[in-house]
Amino acid sequence: MAYIEKYGIKFHSDFWFLLPGFNAITLFGHVFCKMTMGELRNYLTTAAGKRLANHEGIHIAQVKSIKTGYIGFYALYLMYWFRNLFVCPSKAYRNIPFEKEAYANQYDYNYLTNHPKSCWRDYTDWRK
Repeated sequence: MAYIEKYGIKFHSDFWFLLPGFNAITLFGHVFCKMTMGELRNYLTTAAGKRLANHEGIHIAQVKSIKTGYIGFYALYLMYWFRNLFVCPSKAYRNIPFEKEAYANQYDYNYLTNHPKSCWRDYTDWRK
């Protein structure tokens, strides 16, 4: 499978299995996008592409901060999502602590070099 490596992340194109409204997903350290390879190559040179790379890079760092790795990350991710479905269904995705940290810091391009590990734990309060 072809990919583009940019910002230290492997980006894959033509990933059709994404829910409406989502442009990318990080799975096992790789970012999968709906765009074609040409569109992806161009997109990654834009400010929006850099922001996407930073957001997904934060997720990759989050996985590395969890001792059980990908299995633990995805188990926690799903647990928070299911909990959020019962608390506030319309915000189930955005209230996942991993997403809260990534969205809050996606414009800070120095975040990955300066943030403490396991910082996502600071975002676990579902009421915020």
